[in-house]
Amino acid sequence: MPYGDHRVVRAFDLISCFQGELRWGPIVVTHRPERVVRQFGYVQTIPPPPIGPTLSFEDMDDRWMHYLDHLAAVGQICVEHDQCATDYMDWFFGISHPFITPTQAVDPPKHPPIPQHET
Repeated sequence: MPYGDHRVVRAFDLISCFQGELRWGPIVVTHRPERVVRQFGYVQTIPPPPIGPTLSFEDMDDRWMHYLDHLAAVGQICVEHDQCATDYMDWFFGISHPFITPTQAVDPPKHPPIPQHET
């Protein structure tokens, strides 16, 4: 667990599991802790689809002010440090792996699918 030795100084706050957009002035970043729950000591599951870029600054601020409504769900505690749900690796290889490593040495590189944004 990252910073495990530091937990006696600073506890892990539930607010660390906020999922959504964070902004500082005009800078906006998307925070997706549900994609890396193993780093928090939980079993990795398939994360939900990405959040669409349709929120206004006011909506982002409102989500942050009501962060308890926007926390990533946590699951089971890991028994092993790299533990995943049984369907996670199939999902991962279907989503990420084909675009990183060619199936065969002579295969042309694949392009990721075109994102489907919210309407």
